[in-house]
Amino acid sequence: MVGEGIAGGGRSVGGAGTSSRRGGRARWLVGGLAVAFAVIVGLTGWVAVRGLMARSELDEARTRITTLQRQVLAGDIPADGELRAQVAGIAERARSARSLTGDPVWSAFGRLPWAGCPLRSAAALVRAVDTMAGAGLPAVADLGGDLSPDRLRHQMTINVSALAAARAPAQRAAAALSALQVAAERTETCGWPGRVSGVEDARAEVIDRGRTLSGALDSVALAARIGPDMLGATERRRYLLIVQNPAESRATGGIIGGFGLLTADQGRLSLDGISGNGSLPGGPTQQTPATMLPGPFAARYASFWPDRVWANANLTPDYPTVGKLYSHLYQSGTGIDVDGTISVDPTTLSYLLAASRPAVLPDGQVVTAANLVDLVESRVYARIPTVPARDRFFAQVGQAVYAAVESGSGDTTKLLTALSRAAGEGRLSLSSNHADEQDVLSTTALGGALPTGSGPYLAVVTQNATASKLDYWLRRRTIYRVQRLPNGAGAVTIAVQLTNVAPDGLPEYVRDRQDVRGRGTNPQAQNNLWLSVYTGRDSLFAGAHLDGQPVGLTSGSEDGLPVVSTYLTVDRGQTRTLELKVLEPQAGPALAVRPQPLPVPERLDVEGVPITSPWSRRVKN
Repeated sequence: MVGEGIAGGGRSVGGAGTSSRRGGRARWLVGGLAVAFAVIVGLTGWVAVRGLMARSELDEARTRITTLQRQVLAGDIPADGELRAQVAGIAERARSARSLTGDPVWSAFGRLPWAGCPLRSAAALVRAVDTMAGAGLPAVADLGGDLSPDRLRHQMTINVSALAAARAPAQRAAAALSALQVAAERTETCGWPGRVSGVEDARAEVIDRGRTLSGALDSVALAARIGPDMLGATERRRYLLIVQNPAESRATGGIIGGFGLLTADQGRLSLDGISGNGSLPGGPTQQTPATMLPGPFAARYASFWPDRVWANANLTPDYPTVGKLYSHLYQSGTGIDVDGTISVDPTTLSYLLAASRPAVLPDGQVVTAANLVDLVESRVYARIPTVPARDRFFAQVGQAVYAAVESGSGDTTKLLTALSRAAGEGRLSLSSNHADEQDVLSTTALGGALPTGSGPYLAVVTQNATASKLDYWLRRRTIYRVQRLPNGAGAVTIAVQLTNVAPDGLPEYVRDRQDVRGRGTNPQAQNNLWLSVYTGRDSLFAGAHLDGQPVGLTSGSEDGLPVVSTYLTVDRGQTRTLELKVLEPQAGPALAVRPQPLPVPERLDVEGVPITSPWSRRVKN
């Protein structure tokens, strides 16, 4: 029993020791977990606090970048000292944010699966912004001394030396901002954690800021690259200025309604010989061709005599070709060789008036930005019944608008914004008969060339086929839908809706149909249009319906772009819909859309793919 007692006691003593050791381990474990939890909470708080501080720094940098972006886009480059202070402030905020998100604790948390993704992305975005601030913004600061509005322009004189000096810093800054955009695009979006944390929105904003600001600086680099020579820095230049009339539509806007000769000499601009189209050199239709048409171009356009008829020189949407035709027609009619052409429309002139002051006609009539377009594209035909009198009126309007801009009352920043807007809408186009300059222009919206790249493309072109002025009352809507196929191609449906909203009581000249034998008065204001739709290279046309019924179209190509065309009458109050089926070799990544400048802008609805411009503004060295 003693043995049993000892044995039992041994077991009893042994159990108590084990329990004690287990209790100690439990307390150690609980204490360790508590310490670890406290450390984790502390580190998490550390990361959270530093994240909030970094966000505050970035928010301030973003605000300052937004201000700088707005100024550059508007051409309102601040004075040298102010600009450098802005740049230094952005760089300081970016360095601070990078320091706050670059410590070992932040990096360690960033290695966590799932939850660490927003931290990694945030740090990557901050590094990209800091790199851009160090590499690109100093170059932006270098622009301040040259491109301040007060130095850049005085009335109709541009400082060509200051413009030339801006080329190198503008290119450096644009390259750094483009790199920021690329770096931001490579960061992770992180799914739900990225949306909740705000990283996804921050990424999108950085991409947008980089794209927009680099695009603005590309425009500055473009102006600095070719602007001085085109403005007569080395020799006097002469340009044919064309004012188009979209009331009778053409691919680049409208028929030539007026013209003049713009001279540039050491940056000083002067405009002479402003006339209406009743005074076109060689007459509206010249006796002999002004130039030889290339074979592929002739196959589509030769029957319209674009080498003889001024009104048909811009049937093609390719403005470099249009510029050559205008130049040859002018030389044939005057014997004067021009260095290029500039095409504008009344909407562009209204933008310039809005940026300067109203125009005053010889009889005291005031033409404002608000009434100019309606006056010269519509009301003039009821107010002035004869062609010669209207011709004189158009010339007076052109002279008065030029005088308003020349007066110097316009703000340089607003004028640059007006010109930039017009170029983006296709209302301002420029060609050069100097090959090196034209090569640069052709890559830009200002140059208006047909694109040479691959990928989905859309250009809808409506052109007046009656010699009427009914297109002022045309309304157009285009719907583009793409379905991505398993092989990456795109099944595309394009619906073009044309509506004739012409009112009753229009003058006979406005609604006259010269394409109809006998030339009746066309009391119902029926319009007749040549409709063309351009799509991407190697795309395939798969059929069409007009107002729900199958229809055959004329197929062809221009500069390698497939194009289908048809003539289409549209009665007053009628809407007609042409629906096309097209197979694009690629469904994306984006749809390049070329706008046609119309009196009332087209309504465009695109589904299944983002929209981009068919032109790049990146300027080669």
